[in-house]
Amino acid sequence: MASSAYLDVRNAIADEGSDARVEVNQRALIDKILARYASAGAVYRELLQNSNDADATTAEILITTSASSEGGKEVVSQVIYRNNGLPFRTQDWARLRKIAEGNPDAFGVGAYTMFSICEEPLVVSGKKGEEEAMAFFWKGDSLWTKTGKAPDGIINMSATLNH
Repeated sequence: MASSAYLDVRNAIADEGSDARVEVNQRALIDKILARYASAGAVYRELLQNSNDADATTAEILITTSASSEGGKEVVSQVIYRNNGLPFRTQDWARLRKIAEGNPDAFGVGAYTMFSICEEPLVVSGKKGEEEAMAFFWKGDSLWTKTGKAPDGIINMSATLNH
C-alpha cells in the first residue's frame, strides 16, 4: 500500500501541478536498440524475415562499392535490398513509422536495423506502376519520414541504403 506522504504529494501535484511530455532522443534510442542486436549483419536477417512474411519467393541484395577518398580503399556506397513479395498495404506503411508498436516482430524494431548500415533509409513498395516511397530523414535528433509516389521505372525495394 502506498504511504500517506506519497499519496499527499501525488494528490497535490494532480490538483495544481503542470503536465510535461517526456522527450525522446530518437537517434539515441535507435542506437541503443541496434546495440542489442547480436550481429552486425542483423539487418539482412530482418529484411529476409520481412520478405518471408510478405510471401516472397526471391530476394536480392545488391551492394555497390566505390573508392574511398582516404587511400582509395573500396567502401560500400549503396545497398539495395529487394524482393518479389506482396506490396505494402496502408497498415504496413503506418507500422513502418512506429518504433516498438504494432509490428509483428518480437520488439517492433526489426525494420529499424536498416539504420545499422545507413543514416537515412528509403523504402519503395507497390504494384507495378503504382510504387510508393518512404524516405527517412533526421531533423536534429528527431526522425521524420516523407512519403510519395516513386518515380517511374523504380522497382520495389524493401530498402535502398545510400552511405
